[in-house]
Amino acid sequence: MSYDDDWYPPHLDGPEWVVPQPADCPNCPCHTARVCQGRLWHRAWPQHRGCPCEAAAVAADTPPATRTLTISLGGITRTVTAQAPAVGVGAGFLLTPRCFAASGGHLAASVVVPMVLAPAPETAPADQVTVDEHGTRWAIRLTASYGGAEVRIHGWHDA
Repeated sequence: MSYDDDWYPPHLDGPEWVVPQPADCPNCPCHTARVCQGRLWHRAWPQHRGCPCEAAAVAADTPPATRTLTISLGGITRTVTAQAPAVGVGAGFLLTPRCFAASGGHLAASVVVPMVLAPAPETAPADQVTVDEHGTRWAIRLTASYGGAEVRIHGWHDA
């Protein structure tokens, strides 16, 4: 038996050697799964415009917008800048910086938490609503999550 550089079978009726086709992307018809999962759209051939996977990735990489709010809590009014994510977790809500003091039954002392604000319904009481610079109404939420448990916001954190 000799070893040649040719690894193909010597018979014409032998198996056909083919390169396996790459898997299609499950989310779009224009690319393979490897291109979309690896974010390799710029290297794909032929180039496709309007790939939904690429558009979603660009939107996810876009930094969140900011909103300026004035919040009154415990008789003290302050202005904060909140993040407004356009996509993903938190889309449609505002997230303030960690500037609120909160406590709960499982905590020995107050902790510092952010506040999550949701769009305010028309029926929300005026003292539980704040308005951003675009005129959008947001409901002030006096609960937050800390360590996986719910805590109650009771005032501003003084640092």
